[in-house]
Amino acid sequence: MEKETLQQTANRLKNFSGNVKGEVFRTHADYIRHKEGEEGVKRLEEKMEELGAPIKLNEIKSFEWISEGMSSLTIVVAKELFNWTDKDVFEMGRFAPRASFIIKLMIQYLVSVESLFKNATKYWDKHYDFGEVEIDFHREENKIILREKDFKTHPTVCFYHAGYFRGLAEFVVKSQEISVEQTASAHEGSPYNEFVIQWN
Repeated sequence: MEKETLQQTANRLKNFSGNVKGEVFRTHADYIRHKEGEEGVKRLEEKMEELGAPIKLNEIKSFEWISEGMSSLTIVVAKELFNWTDKDVFEMGRFAPRASFIIKLMIQYLVSVESLFKNATKYWDKHYDFGEVEIDFHREENKIILREKDFKTHPTVCFYHAGYFRGLAEFVVKSQEISVEQTASAHEGSPYNEFVIQWN
């Protein structure tokens, strides 16, 4: 199977039907600004317009619904435009929970990893109007298996989500050694994206 060009990816993702809250775009902009400066945000917006998917990151309201395809495309374009590695995309995801006031509001009363991930469905529904998340918590192994169902945009976004789950876990796991491994991918024929989160 031939790899998509960036233009083909843009054409496909800008027609994606599911939506995400605008706050996600604000955290995208914050990370790009943190890593590439305000000029980086401008370059990203110029590239998105060139691809026929114009977006103004600083004008998006936190609670409005916007296409997840545009969110995923922002991540894919940023990676290519700034020559980021998969690790950079992971760090973008890891940064997002710390930068999101929606997440901070939702987790301020949660004090354990159990309560955080037991409420994963609630968090998902606050952010997305499509797909679902399923959690298996293995307390004795300090392990969580998380599956995203009906979420398939671009393989690069899986690195972002892995980082995001690491960032969430850092709110409540009292360990410096937290690992996130993707063990199944919708882009490789699985019915879901599966991530294993583990700590010492």
